[in-house]
Amino acid sequence: MTIAKTLTHHRIPGRSEVALTNELAKGIRDRFNKDRENRFQIYLIAAGLRKRYLNKRTKEYSDEFREWFDKHLKKLFGSLPNFTKYASAGDVVAYVAANTSDPDKYLDQLPLSVGTLYEISQILTGNGEDIFKLCLQYTAKRKSKNSPKHEWTTKRPPLINAHQTESKVRIWRHLWDNPPEKKKRTDKRTLLMGQLFVSGELFDFDKKTGDKKGCVDFPQVDDLYERIRSLLTEANDLQFKFEENYEYLSDGYEKRRNRYDPAARILNLSSAKKTRRKRK
Repeated sequence: MTIAKTLTHHRIPGRSEVALTNELAKGIRDRFNKDRENRFQIYLIAAGLRKRYLNKRTKEYSDEFREWFDKHLKKLFGSLPNFTKYASAGDVVAYVAANTSDPDKYLDQLPLSVGTLYEISQILTGNGEDIFKLCLQYTAKRKSKNSPKHEWTTKRPPLINAHQTESKVRIWRHLWDNPPEKKKRTDKRTLLMGQLFVSGELFDFDKKTGDKKGCVDFPQVDDLYERIRSLLTEANDLQFKFEENYEYLSDGYEKRRNRYDPAARILNLSSAKKTRRKRK
């Protein structure tokens, strides 16, 4: 039995089928390449649909699109907000293909995860093209929002790389936009004023569709963090400090979200249809 037929029947290959041969290596590489191209095409199509049917003024999809989406695509993408993340991923793929010095190199450098690409798209739209291109070359840091470019530190590997995770990009964005304050030698801000908690429903996702469930989503967490930070300024820096638990929340959110990522289901359905057509 060939490796293709083995995988079609969802059975772990036997010893002879996973012998370390050039043919097996080529088969694995081919599958990775096909998976990458399939995902990129899904993202690009989603971006094209959003560009045509999303009203730029109201930020709402047309009734025609909503009806068509509910009929044909809802089982694949889940909710429209989730579909929009695919579209944002497509914007990243399209930008890299059209606006970089070596499109093939940088397309290979992009991660496949829709969540990670969505976070990367927020760098492009929120921080600008220059910072986005910097992230294709390095992982940058700065001491403050007002730090001049010559004081930024840049290290490799680049932030945007094929193995990057959604959580790490989100945390990088968080630290880039809100650089941590320089620690003081003697910090007297030690008295606990209270504790702030978020609902455990932050990590709740629909097991079938991958849609976000519950009373709170991560953008609301980001928004609250921003409002708290806005209250802490240089004028009260000696009196108060706010210790964040951002990395823990971001990591937990990503793990739960990826567990029910509908992207795998889309690709599996596409593969199943091709298999049925071959059998016919």
